[in-house]
Amino acid sequence: MTRLGPYEVHPFADRFPLLEGGEFEELVADVKRNGLREPIVLTNDKATLVDGRNRYRACDVAGVDLVYETLPARYTEIMILDLIVSENVKRRHLNPGQLSMLALDYETAIAAATHRGPSREKSADRRSTPSRSTDKAAKAVGASGRTVQRAKAVQRDAPDLADKVRSGKLALDAAAKQAKARRRTEPEKPPKAATISTTITLLTHTNESVAYRQPKGKATFNETKGDGISWAAWSWNPVTGCLHGCDYCYARAISNDEKFSLAFPAKFTPLFHHERLDAPANTVIPRKHHGHPLLDCTPGCPSCAYRRVFVCSMADLYGRWVPDEWINQVHTSMLTSPWWEYLLLTKFPARYVGLDLPPNAWVGTSVDEQKRVRIAEDAFRQIDGVKHKWLSLEPLREPLEFTDLSMFDWVVIGAQTETRQPTGVVPAFAPPIEWVARIISQAREAGVRAIHTKPNLRSQPGVQWLDEYPEG
Repeated sequence: MTRLGPYEVHPFADRFPLLEGGEFEELVADVKRNGLREPIVLTNDKATLVDGRNRYRACDVAGVDLVYETLPARYTEIMILDLIVSENVKRRHLNPGQLSMLALDYETAIAAATHRGPSREKSADRRSTPSRSTDKAAKAVGASGRTVQRAKAVQRDAPDLADKVRSGKLALDAAAKQAKARRRTEPEKPPKAATISTTITLLTHTNESVAYRQPKGKATFNETKGDGISWAAWSWNPVTGCLHGCDYCYARAISNDEKFSLAFPAKFTPLFHHERLDAPANTVIPRKHHGHPLLDCTPGCPSCAYRRVFVCSMADLYGRWVPDEWINQVHTSMLTSPWWEYLLLTKFPARYVGLDLPPNAWVGTSVDEQKRVRIAEDAFRQIDGVKHKWLSLEPLREPLEFTDLSMFDWVVIGAQTETRQPTGVVPAFAPPIEWVARIISQAREAGVRAIHTKPNLRSQPGVQWLDEYPEG
C-alpha cells in the first residue's frame, strides 16, 4: 500500500489516477476559498484512507485543516469496495477504456474478498462471452461486458499498455491493437521443461493414502483478510474435510471447486495434514501489531485479532469420525505454542469432555437447529479451565429456544451465505430479525458477557447491531 501522512491508502482506491496539472490546481484553489467541503473517509480503525486522496493532497498544499469521517464498524470489505467505486465514478471524468479497466480491477477485488477467482477466458482465440461476474462489475462502473473482456486481454498480454489505459494516456481500442500486433511478432515459445514436484503422503480418516504436493516453505497460519472470519486474523487447517453433511457448508463448496483441487486432493473427505503442525511455532504477528496495549482496547480491535487463530475452519476437528491421534497431535501443537488464542468449534461438543484442552482456547460449539441445543448445553456444563466458552449460531436457520445460556461467555449470530455445492447452488438466507432478537434476549437474561452479530447479518438498515467480544 502507498501512504498519505499517517494513513495507508486502500489499494483499490489507489487504482484511480491522481489529479494532476490544472485539475489539481483548481482543487487547491477551491479548498483555499471554501475549505474542505467533503471529509476524508477512513476505515473504522482509522488506519486506512478509503476516499479523498486528492482532497488530502490539496489541503496539504493549501494549508487547510483536514476533516475526517470514519466508516461504521459494520462496513465489510465488499461494502468498502462499492463505496470507492461509486464515489470515484460519479465525480471523475473517466473515458470508456478507463471504466473498463476499473471494472476489471473491481471484479478482481470482489473475487479476492469472497474467495472466488476472477472469471477467465477459455477459448483458443482468447475470446469468450462475458461471465456474470464480469457483467456485474461492468454495470457497477458504467462499462460494457465486452469492453471489459477486451481490457482483460490487454491486461494479460500487455500489462504496460493496460497501465496506460488506466491513466488515460492510451485508448483501449489502440491498446488492444498494439497488444495483438505484439502477439503476432512474438517468437514461438519452446515447450516448458517438465518439473519434478515432490509429494508427500497424507492419510484420510479411514487410513487411505492421498498424494499431496510438498509445500515449499515452513508451515504458517493463513491470514483471513476479510474472508468471512470476522473474529480472528488467522486460520489453521491441520485437518480438512467433514462428514456432517450440512447442505449450506462453505467449506465443502470450496474444497469441491476445481480451482482449489491442488489444495484439496481428497476434496471434502477428512484428511490429516501432519505437515502443518508446526504452523503455530512458525507464524509471526506483523510488526505493526507488536506490543499492542490491551487496556482501553476497542471491541473487534484488529491488533487483538492477530493473537487469535480459528482452528480447522475447513473441518470439524472433533467430529465422531476423527481419529483420537489426530486430535492429540493438534492439541500438542497448540499446547507447545501457548502465546496464541485458539478458537475451536464443533457440532459434536461431547468430544471436548475429558480432553486436555489448551487453557488459552476459546472453546465453541455450532448450533444451527433446535435438536443441537440440548447437546450443546449438556456438554458445556462439563467444560472448564479454558479462556472462553462460546456459541456459534451461524447460520441461524430456525428460531431457537435455550434452557440455559449462562455457561457461555460469547454468542455469535450469523446468516447463511450463498454457496455453490456439488449438487447445485444453495441460496443465501437471512433469519428474521425476531429470531435474532429472541436469541439476544435469552443471552442477556442468562448473563452472557458479549454478543457478536456477523457482517453477513447486518443488512437491515437502521438496526443497532452488536459487535461485542469477551474481555481479556
